[in-house]
Amino acid sequence: MTTTIDRRVIVRAIVVFLLAATAITLVSVIMSDSAQATDAAAQVVAADTSGDEIATTDATGTGQIRWLQQLVNGLAFGTLLALASVGLSLIYGTTGLSNFAHGEQVSFGAILCYFLVTPQDITIPFVPTSFNIGLPLVVGAIIAIAVSAGTGWLQDKFLWAPLRRRGVAMVQQMIVSIGLSLALLNFIQWWIGGGRVRLTIAIDESIDLGVFSIGRQTLISLVIALACLGGVSWFLLRTRLGRATRAVSDNPALASASGIQVSKIIRLVWVLAAGLAGLGGVLLALYDNGTAFDAGARLLMLMFAAVTLGGLGQAFGALVGSLVIGVVAEMSTLWLPADLKVATALVILILVLLVRPQGILGRAERVG
Repeated sequence: MTTTIDRRVIVRAIVVFLLAATAITLVSVIMSDSAQATDAAAQVVAADTSGDEIATTDATGTGQIRWLQQLVNGLAFGTLLALASVGLSLIYGTTGLSNFAHGEQVSFGAILCYFLVTPQDITIPFVPTSFNIGLPLVVGAIIAIAVSAGTGWLQDKFLWAPLRRRGVAMVQQMIVSIGLSLALLNFIQWWIGGGRVRLTIAIDESIDLGVFSIGRQTLISLVIALACLGGVSWFLLRTRLGRATRAVSDNPALASASGIQVSKIIRLVWVLAAGLAGLGGVLLALYDNGTAFDAGARLLMLMFAAVTLGGLGQAFGALVGSLVIGVVAEMSTLWLPADLKVATALVILILVLLVRPQGILGRAERVG
């Protein structure tokens, strides 16, 4: 009992530390923007006194909306990133494999959805004729997610399960995942091309909430993502299969000795992870207003950072880590170039791991 309480206290302390660091950053940004707004307003007053009141209000308001808008964007991006990161964490927790091909699962879900819903003529590799499917977006997304989940079953059935039965070491399996990642990346590029594609041509209508705005597609994607994450949480905490999954993640040997069929649980995890990755790819494509063959590959480092930050093998840790990564990445654009937001997120990862090596929700393990 004491160990659990101490662990929770440490977790809360780390969370408070992150929130305090974010608050300090926000305050500094607001003060900087306010100073710039004051200077700009003073210049406007000197140039034209008739526009005094309007210029001051606009300058100050823009500074305040900007940081709040980036915070909202960060929370939205982190929530969508969590869909893919949770699956990656579950795979690592049950098998110990760092799956480098998980990014291509994200890309596959988005590209397959585009393939099913686009009104343009499309082709299939090795098939010379072109055709058009043109399904509604909701129907196409459901089919894409289901097919993505099926690819997880196929991967474990014909690739990962035979490797585990043969006792292939984890390093070799990781190298296999890198090779699979490169093969899938080039296949998707050959299939759909190197350009950027959109799942829908409709303009994402912005909903103005006064101090910030959010796109209608983004809001719908957030609701779907939160519902799915809630469903995964309920599955892991309240169902028999979910408890068996957590048991395999904690100790596969003990779970097997307790009568749990570890191989079936691992296959279930692969199906769940691939389905969540496909869903994450579709929702991220709507959030970014487009996708490409390498969309998942560009997100892979952020997914690994979220899983490591939250705690390796901890599904709920991946959710917390994704939110932290999303907020830090978007907020950093207030004072750094947008090209450095990924680097900023990785710096935060390093700083947190220096304080808590097992991650935010990870458990300390004794070595030796």
